[in-house]
Amino acid sequence: MTGTRVLVSIVTHNESRDVERLLPSLFAQTFRDFSIVAVDNASEDGTRSTFAAFEKVTPLPLTVVPSRENLGYTGGHNLAIGKAVEAQCPWVLVLNSDVVLAPDFLERLLDEAERPENARTGAFTGKILRAEGVELRPTAVLDTVGIRMTKNGRHFDIGAGLQDDGRYDRGAEVFGVSGCVALYRTAALSDVKIATGFFDNDFFLYREDVDLAWRLRGRGWTARCVPAARAWHRRRNLPERRREMSPAANLHSVKNRFLLRINNAGKEHLEATFARTFARDLVVVAACLTVERSSLPALRWLAENRARLLAKRAAIRAARTVTDRALLPWFTSEPEGARRAGA
Repeated sequence: MTGTRVLVSIVTHNESRDVERLLPSLFAQTFRDFSIVAVDNASEDGTRSTFAAFEKVTPLPLTVVPSRENLGYTGGHNLAIGKAVEAQCPWVLVLNSDVVLAPDFLERLLDEAERPENARTGAFTGKILRAEGVELRPTAVLDTVGIRMTKNGRHFDIGAGLQDDGRYDRGAEVFGVSGCVALYRTAALSDVKIATGFFDNDFFLYREDVDLAWRLRGRGWTARCVPAARAWHRRRNLPERRREMSPAANLHSVKNRFLLRINNAGKEHLEATFARTFARDLVVVAACLTVERSSLPALRWLAENRARLLAKRAAIRAARTVTDRALLPWFTSEPEGARRAGA
């Protein structure tokens, strides 16, 4: 691992079949100066056996870290990112296991990331399209070309569900990047690390990439989409599929909706967005009290951890170098306002 330019971080939990497709796409990369750290979160489906088989034939440094407990998306990636910091790897590529990469993905992404004009860009992504089925079959439907923020406290993947008709073929600055496929500058991650990790471990899973994007923005780091770098991702959790999501995923989604603002939204932001966010909050709380009572413990957890969360918020706010007012233009109902093409 020592000396490689990129550490690839993978976190798994019962995802043996996905690993069988992801790892060969990594081994086929035209860029070769990287190592892989895979953190397995207490899988019971043979994922560890799959990794063991690949360890025998891997052409690249591959370290598998078995965990007896489920550390979540955040805990698993935090462990791997910590190894990148220790090894002084300048870049960390964070991947979901249900992803396959084009052979030139890393080469194209790094060609852009290492340009001098991008020295303050802390996060990069490519053009991520949808993959289908257990085979992760590539499609021409967009999954994400970055994260966009709205004024009512929601966030979406830019381009999600649209046909890839070329509209996003120009590079652009975006608010942040989806954690399914994200290249982070290790120095940027170290700069925004908080007591609960690079990714905030309080999130566990879901919305943690948005929190990280907001914290990076708050410290003056930008994010960029490089469409020439292509990958495919099987999107499992979508807003329109909420009732099909697991109770645990929905619980964390509710908790993290509020945690996102507790961490990042200052007085000026809250005043500018209150009318819209409050209306949406009422809908979410009402749902917890009626049709989605399994998410009610999320509100209880927030109340029980109030003092600690407010202390963490104070530390994040004290480290901010960019004002709420400067960031507010990124919070828009216009999807095209979420990209700054050519920036």
